[in-house]
Amino acid sequence: MNVRWIIGAVALAGILALAMFVYLQTGEQQSRQFENLPWQVNVVDERRTRVLGITLGETTMADLMGRLPVPDIRMFRDPDGTRSVEAYYVNARIEPFETNLILRPDLDEADLDRIEEGVSSERPMPSGARRYGLDDDTLASLGNVPVVEMSYVPRARWDADLLQRHFGEPAERMQIDSDHAYWLYPDQGVAVLLPDRGRPTMHYTTQERWSRVEERLRDEGRRRLGEEDHQAETP
Repeated sequence: MNVRWIIGAVALAGILALAMFVYLQTGEQQSRQFENLPWQVNVVDERRTRVLGITLGETTMADLMGRLPVPDIRMFRDPDGTRSVEAYYVNARIEPFETNLILRPDLDEADLDRIEEGVSSERPMPSGARRYGLDDDTLASLGNVPVVEMSYVPRARWDADLLQRHFGEPAERMQIDSDHAYWLYPDQGVAVLLPDRGRPTMHYTTQERWSRVEERLRDEGRRRLGEEDHQAETP
């Protein structure tokens, strides 16, 4: 009888210990709060905005070495002559999500002239834009230039309800074609590209650059809507 009581007591203690372990683990997971989520946007001042652990207007690509994969950095020239440099990070992990990131450094026309002089390759793109490879010296110099724009493409397929729950009601919903619309949040410097199908894209910039980014998006919308109207009129 004593032996049975001892065995029963030991078994009960084991069950209680296991239950307590499971409870503590579950409670720890439930209470864990992630930082640097894509909807946690902190406008520091006109020239700096912090999101995803990156301070736009301050953080450089050199600062991100070790935190993000090695980027593919290219220069682009659009059909209208607009030039930009973009750093593309594939399968970057910013807890708790995986994403593709595109970062744009702060470059003026003189910087872009200098960079274009040192391109190492050229390739046309279906959009009519041209993509250029950059030499090693140019790539090294770009590492210390602050990033001022960022695009975030999550691997997950987030729908409109989830985005509105986290970002809130947009100041404007700008339709750019029959399948895509931008949700604009000017006070945060955020534009969310929401497709009818597929993954959304979140664009971030500083308050200082918001008007330029917004105008670029509106130009894109006018161009794409114009193309759709032309196609509809073509017999």
